[in-house]
Amino acid sequence: MPSTLWEFQDLFAQLRDGPAPGWGVEVLQPWLDRRPHLVAELHELGRPDSRRVRLPRKGDHYTALEGLYAFSRIVDVLVSAFQPESASMDRTSGNPWWRGTIPGTSAWPAFRAAIRAAPLAESSFHPFFHEIVSVQVSDDADEPPSIIGEFWPGALVGNLLVARAGVAIRAGAHHLDADVAARSALYWAWWRRNRRVVDLSHGWGHNSQWSTDFRRDYIAEGHLYYNVDADPSRQPHQDLNDADRIDLLRYRCSIRTDLGADQWPFHDTFVEQAP
Repeated sequence: MPSTLWEFQDLFAQLRDGPAPGWGVEVLQPWLDRRPHLVAELHELGRPDSRRVRLPRKGDHYTALEGLYAFSRIVDVLVSAFQPESASMDRTSGNPWWRGTIPGTSAWPAFRAAIRAAPLAESSFHPFFHEIVSVQVSDDADEPPSIIGEFWPGALVGNLLVARAGVAIRAGAHHLDADVAARSALYWAWWRRNRRVVDLSHGWGHNSQWSTDFRRDYIAEGHLYYNVDADPSRQPHQDLNDADRIDLLRYRCSIRTDLGADQWPFHDTFVEQAP
């Protein structure tokens, strides 16, 4: 049965072209109420066994991975309300990727509730659950990263990670470089107000960009599964050691030495024990 998640493209267009700044539940709830099948499909993909299902990448219709990608763009817009704006944000033709208005901070919680997503409850820093937004340098160079504040909450639909929480952390210099971890290119992200992003849709035309696949990460059976749809056999040559490749996959950004915005981590996959 073809996926219906492509309909999130329509919501994206509506949000881009319509509401005044500070919009929220009054826009999102009626749209979702008319489409309960989208929430049902999201939760089907959120089942722990869904991580084992090889979803099609191309077909006559939009695939579930492409539909999830459209959904992820909505999430990127919603969490933007919590982000500090930076002059270093990625731009194209002199304009930010998002040309619509910024939602209110109530929009993301309202959307999570409408799709029955569970908030992340992890209080200890882990790159599976947390996106680094800012870093405070510890006087102790050996101090591991810990959370000192939250910009926005993350969310799971079932066992599927749909958004990491944006956090402020404190860490020692032996664990990460504060400027690199907070400002280096963020992979698998379409748009942020506070940093450069790398998304496989960038640079494509209006129609082609929607053929981008979502990255599926799951927590299941006591393990964390990163990028389950990756095809390691397609991994191109990289001038990265294994530790840097795994860090780029787990953190989605550079953390010690800036690896730049032209790496290709999209075919990497990894499994580790959940904290």
